[in-house]
Amino acid sequence: MTTPHIEPAASPKMIITNYRHKKILEMLYQRQSVSADELSNEFGVSKITIRRDLDTLANNKLLERTRGGAVLASGLRLEEFFEEKDSVAKREKLLIGRYVADLIAENDTVFVNAGSTTLEVIRHLNGKKVRLVSNNAACLGLDLDPKTELILLGGEYRSQSKSLVGDLTIAGLHSIFSSITVLGINGVSIKKGCTSAVHQETGVNKAMIENSSGKVIVVADHSKMNCVSSFLTCPLARIDMIVTDWGTPAAFCAELEEAGVAVVRVQDED
Repeated sequence: MTTPHIEPAASPKMIITNYRHKKILEMLYQRQSVSADELSNEFGVSKITIRRDLDTLANNKLLERTRGGAVLASGLRLEEFFEEKDSVAKREKLLIGRYVADLIAENDTVFVNAGSTTLEVIRHLNGKKVRLVSNNAACLGLDLDPKTELILLGGEYRSQSKSLVGDLTIAGLHSIFSSITVLGINGVSIKKGCTSAVHQETGVNKAMIENSSGKVIVVADHSKMNCVSSFLTCPLARIDMIVTDWGTPAAFCAELEEAGVAVVRVQDED
């Protein structure tokens, strides 16, 4: 299992700089639970120090305390580095990306946010004359078709997600309107809607939705389904379609459709 980069869950102002805190959360992600004894041995500090660490993380809702240690906070999806996300469910993301790229018409103005699945959508736009507006800095590494007009939004660069975020990014979207919008997210829930792991990116997502003149399509592989991440991007009522893969249970797709969202499960060609 890959090691995640931890994004604060409770307050966007909290930044985890303490080495032990980061390592404790990484261990929790891998093991789901840890004890104060094993953490004390791991870091060579007293159990009193470890208990203080756990209390601090629990107060920020990044874990849940138990009698002898801690468990991962219920339902919390942590952010991973882009390279780690890009290596997960690669075939599923490729087929999702190709399917959604086929939905995009010539001369469309397309909003595409950051993420490894949305990158596959961009990758498959070759051969189409479209205007691509994105904060996905990873697309600079692609061999884009000369027909593709790329408007890369400005802003603060986040190396963890290869994304551009902040007030400058959002300001760049205010004078542009899309004919179709494609969003990657970290969690899809019937009750909680579409959620993201990074607070700064939700502002960009919301601005894209706000200036969408056409369909809003969420792309998410099966690992994102029936999950809740830290920050709300939008309720289900604000999107038109979810494109996922064959690994998403049909029963969950049916629930989404009952909630008024069109769902497409791309199938493995093999």
